[in-house]
Amino acid sequence: MAAEQQHIDELLERYLGLVDEYTQLRRELSQLQADVYQNIARANFSAERGLRYGRDQYDERMQATRVVGVSVDASDVPTFTVSTATATADAATGTEDERQREDGKEEAPGARDPLRWFGLLAPMPLRKAQGLSAEAVERVVPRLVSVSAEMGGVEIEVRRARKRRAKALAAERKNGDAVKMEGTEGQVRSEAVEASR
Repeated sequence: MAAEQQHIDELLERYLGLVDEYTQLRRELSQLQADVYQNIARANFSAERGLRYGRDQYDERMQATRVVGVSVDASDVPTFTVSTATATADAATGTEDERQREDGKEEAPGARDPLRWFGLLAPMPLRKAQGLSAEAVERVVPRLVSVSAEMGGVEIEVRRARKRRAKALAAERKNGDAVKMEGTEGQVRSEAVEASR
């Protein structure tokens, strides 16, 4: 019984640690997003007249520059990772040059780097916004999702441990009641024997 309770306490301690990490990651993600929008606003403020950095200037040939990978550990908790799309694609299907030759069309050099869509000399705040976005996508978001999935797994473990503890308590009470019943029956018999004398 005490071992079950200790296991539940350890799980709850682990869960609280995950909640703390989750909260810190959410705060960090929020700050990164605020910094990204602030830098985009700075770039737009200092841009030439009539030029605006935003969705209107996105290139039609947009391609993913990051790819999500999911792996499952021994306790069936998924872990998320992010890698660059070119490295993943090259490893999976050969080099980029081979793929372009198979498709029969050459890709423009700026299609891979979204910063080049806005010209060769993109402003520094725009470059900083791209770096902050990459940090959020590569480091914070995958860890945030992994921690959230791990929290779900720990919640399930806690529920299972509590059910096991409840079953053990019920079995212990049942055994205790059976022992009491036997003791009561024995006492009634002895009282009946004494009364008959």
